[in-house]
Amino acid sequence: MSTSAVSKKPVKTYDHDDPSLRTGEGGLTVWTLQEMAQGKQFDELNDLFNNGLAMNSLPVGLAAGAAARVLDIDNKVIADALGSLTGKNWRGKVFFPSNNKRVSKGRNRLKASMLLPNSPIVPMCKFDTMLLDSHPLVPDAKSNIVILSYTDPETRPYLLEMAFTKIQVYDIQVAVKGKYGPVFIGKTWLGKYDKQGEFTAFNPDKLIAWYFLDFNDGALKEQQEKHWDGSQEELLDPIPLVEN
Repeated sequence: MSTSAVSKKPVKTYDHDDPSLRTGEGGLTVWTLQEMAQGKQFDELNDLFNNGLAMNSLPVGLAAGAAARVLDIDNKVIADALGSLTGKNWRGKVFFPSNNKRVSKGRNRLKASMLLPNSPIVPMCKFDTMLLDSHPLVPDAKSNIVILSYTDPETRPYLLEMAFTKIQVYDIQVAVKGKYGPVFIGKTWLGKYDKQGEFTAFNPDKLIAWYFLDFNDGALKEQQEKHWDGSQEELLDPIPLVEN
């Protein structure tokens, strides 16, 4: 299935700081969503995904993340690489500000080495991102969606980045109301990019992972206080501006 976009007009759009999107105590966090994925509550997750919020721009900044791999893979190299993107080595993403609110770039927050437990979290596995009205991989999504493509993931000669030049993935995420504000529910497919950068999923009906992102300060604080192992993190300061 090709990743060409199909246009449709969202009914209503929201700002990321809209207070109506903050549900407070008992609301969704990336960690409660991760528990749902690990508990195989896929119908509930799909219902949330298909009834997401239409946002008026891409998210910007640092995001706390949690994920769950849902597809068993026999190939150990591929399984290990995907495990790094969905396990404790992955802490979230960073989306760059842009002069085009619908087009930008970003990085993943990942351990620099899968072999050295004390290695820092660094921004790597770069991606291009766009806010689209719809996408054929998620035909039932009622909101607009954010796509992340990894046609050229390498930033430095990290082994994990080198692996992802061969193991090609594609992300689509939507926003829903959450405890701290909008939280993103994401789906990841395994497939292949052609020379034009178009992605084709090997099996459009099978995800390899669910992932969840929260750009709100409350989520980043909870991540540091309750879901961190003491790893140092190298942050982009300042986060670069993308000029399109």
